[in-house]
Amino acid sequence: MIDLSDPALHERLHRRTAEGRYEISEIELVSTIRAQGTIGNSAGVRYLCEVLLRRCAPAFQRHTQGLSHRPEWREEAIANMSEHLLREAQDPNEIFITQNFIHYLRCLCADEFNRVLRQEGLGYRRDAEGRPAGRPQHVPRSLVETIRPAAADDESQPASDVADPEDQYETLHAEAESQRILTYLRDPLDRKIMVLRAIEGLKWDDIAATCKKTERTVRLRYERARGYLRECVMREQHNHYQPAFQQNT
Repeated sequence: MIDLSDPALHERLHRRTAEGRYEISEIELVSTIRAQGTIGNSAGVRYLCEVLLRRCAPAFQRHTQGLSHRPEWREEAIANMSEHLLREAQDPNEIFITQNFIHYLRCLCADEFNRVLRQEGLGYRRDAEGRPAGRPQHVPRSLVETIRPAAADDESQPASDVADPEDQYETLHAEAESQRILTYLRDPLDRKIMVLRAIEGLKWDDIAATCKKTERTVRLRYERARGYLRECVMREQHNHYQPAFQQNT
């Protein structure tokens, strides 16, 4: 536990080891934040939360680079990441953050980035390392939240290129396509987790309770399944366009 009365605490919080890690880890910060909150030390909680935010700020900036063309969206995403982090850092029921902070932070950033994209009706292709690449593309209707395009006579809003949310043909086609893609997953539990998270939009703790697994397990399985599906879709697209290219040449 961190001793807030230590006169060298400020220096220790910024000191790194020979491996480049902080001498006082983020998990220690979170544990102390919760302990100080229990005894009502709001000043100590605020101080440690500020330290935690400063440490995570580079990750927030890095994971929102795909929104650089819309600064207001990027600011919203970073604000949501900060709020989400501080809320769960003070929630003793959130255990994933104290088990693997690096992976927790990566999941948090990805979730908030994708939430902003869903809100705007956009998606990004990603490279092998999961970073956004290329121009944004439309996301299938069944995989996003309902998006209402701006009225045609509303000059205060940019025109939306998202299809009519009431288009029954598009809805049926998107649902069928989503189900077809999910058949790449052979494990029924992986398919169930993907449906609950990507299509139904359940929270991680609800998914964990439904699947009778820990939250960490469902997060890891989701990330692994999502990466596998991305590879399958990219390979499918490559095989689809390759014959046409060969024919033209």
